[in-house]
Amino acid sequence: MTSTSVVTSDGVRLHVSDVGTGDPVLFLHEYAGDQRSWDRQVADLGRDHRCITVAARGYLPSDVPADPAAYSWQRAVQDVVEVIDALGLETVHVVGLSMGAYTAVQLALHHPDRLRSVLAVSVGSGSDPSTRDAYVAETRHVADQLRTHGAGPVGRNMGQGPARVQLQHRDPAAWQEMVDQFGDHDAEGLALTVLQIQGRRPSLHDLADRVAQIDLPLLVVIGDEDEACLSTGLFLKRTAPSSALRVLPHGGHVPNLEQPDRFNAIVREFLHDVRAGTWPSRDPRSRVTSQFGIVDDAEVSA
Repeated sequence: MTSTSVVTSDGVRLHVSDVGTGDPVLFLHEYAGDQRSWDRQVADLGRDHRCITVAARGYLPSDVPADPAAYSWQRAVQDVVEVIDALGLETVHVVGLSMGAYTAVQLALHHPDRLRSVLAVSVGSGSDPSTRDAYVAETRHVADQLRTHGAGPVGRNMGQGPARVQLQHRDPAAWQEMVDQFGDHDAEGLALTVLQIQGRRPSLHDLADRVAQIDLPLLVVIGDEDEACLSTGLFLKRTAPSSALRVLPHGGHVPNLEQPDRFNAIVREFLHDVRAGTWPSRDPRSRVTSQFGIVDDAEVSA
């Protein structure tokens, strides 16, 4: 493994780890995780892929800017492009989880020429129109709690959240590791991230016209108990013609930790299909809501 620093165009140092050789796969972590969240994927996929992980700005050992203006979803997208450039790569496969998955989808919208494929995991928190106002209010509450109590107590409370208890039941040690890793981080960096990125990013549902133009291979993976992301996963499947949706039974928000072997197999299968050129676009005829596809007698062939 090699570790390096990439200094962005606005002077922020990002920590990047690079493992293995082969097709480059860039992993983008979630809000409650960091580079280490992908250890189980890198250990497996790094045997025959080049696995690149990045600690987002605000997450140690990357820089933690004090200026709120240094954080935005647009800046997160630009950071990834600058990492790709700094590594001398033309294109990469991107695997993003939650916050990282949102960035991955925005990369597909704004920089499709730099991507080979997108695997968006647990994407869409805060995008569902019916719960968006409550989500934005919750981001402010999380920031207040971080500034009052610190990252450790907030991480323990978040670990009891409705889409993380699945990990606690499946693998208590992995759950504790997730909680402890969140507690390692700078509380102000986490507060600025949740306020400036999570709380201000647009809903993906409001970008339907753009999403409908995505022609990159796109696989969306969600757990069926991750209530905050279910509707957006279905929205992406219905809207992006090159997308597919994998729903994991009894799954929560972090399937890469809950079922790492199964998750790694999903990633491998997806990358294989992309390399083989067998990833299809959706046949428009499948969008009709009729159960049998026979609307009137005139459409019945003899």
